[in-house]
Amino acid sequence: MKGFTLIEFFLIIIIIFFISVPILFFVLNFYKNQQLQAYTHQILKDLRRAQFKAMAGEGGAKFGVYITNDNYTLFRGDSYDMRDDQYDEVFDLPQIITIQDSPKEAVFSELKGEPSYIGNIIISSDSLTQTINISEIGLIGLKP
Repeated sequence: MKGFTLIEFFLIIIIIFFISVPILFFVLNFYKNQQLQAYTHQILKDLRRAQFKAMAGEGGAKFGVYITNDNYTLFRGDSYDMRDDQYDEVFDLPQIITIQDSPKEAVFSELKGEPSYIGNIIISSDSLTQTINISEIGLIGLKP
């Protein structure tokens, strides 16, 4: 007799299942980590860009970034509530990314680029986290 029995077929299916579940878990975890890193670096870049715009005196105004769990906005003005919304640049965040204690708002002063917010912005995806630190002198960077 040639061919497979039903038991052999189910045994192969079970073996494939037990091999693919850890691989799928690894791939999903890798994807979340890559998304977290990419969006953290994007937020970091745009915080620095807001600071540089303020320091360059673009439009004679302050610039800032307002961050929520859904998106973040690079804006021009003294605060998010008092901004000139025609200059808004809105960037969406995926649902797997969350900002702890959101919303966060950092406004940078004209010419000096001093921040209104001093502290950490903690960005997470499940159990993975990355932290952006804004210092009192205006240094913006990733915390190790």
